[in-house]
Amino acid sequence: MSLPQHVELISFLTDNEDMKQAAKSSLKQGLWAGGGAVALGSIFGPLGGLVGGIAGSIYGFVRSHPYSGAVTAIMHLEKDRQTRLIEEISGILLVAGAAIESLEMAGGLTTALHQFASQDGVRDNIWNACVTSLS
Repeated sequence: MSLPQHVELISFLTDNEDMKQAAKSSLKQGLWAGGGAVALGSIFGPLGGLVGGIAGSIYGFVRSHPYSGAVTAIMHLEKDRQTRLIEEISGILLVAGAAIESLEMAGGLTTALHQFASQDGVRDNIWNACVTSLS
C-alpha cells in the first residue's frame, strides 16, 4: 500500500513565504506562552501556570512580527491550486479523524501518544525543530 504524496500541500508548506513566516512566528508565540506557564506554574502552582501562560502569550504577541495564517495564504492562491490544496487537506483530515476515532474506541489513543512521546528520537527531533525555527 502506498501513501498519498500530497504534492500540493507539501509544496504550499515549504515554498510559500507566508506559511514559513506563520510557522516561525506562531512557534515563537507558543514557546513564550508555554515558557511562562511552566515558569510561574512551577513557582506558584496551577494558578501561576494560568497567569504565566496568559502573560507569556501577551509577551509573545507583542514581540511577534505580523503574519497571516494558513487560511489567508490559501485564499491568496490561484483558484485551481486552492481547490487542489483544500481537497488534499480535507482528505488528510478525514483519514486522521478515522484513525483517531479507531484509537479512541480501542482506548489506545493515550497509550499510543505516550509510546510515541517516550521515544528519544521523537523528543530530540521536536526540540531540534524548535531550535532551528528560532535561529
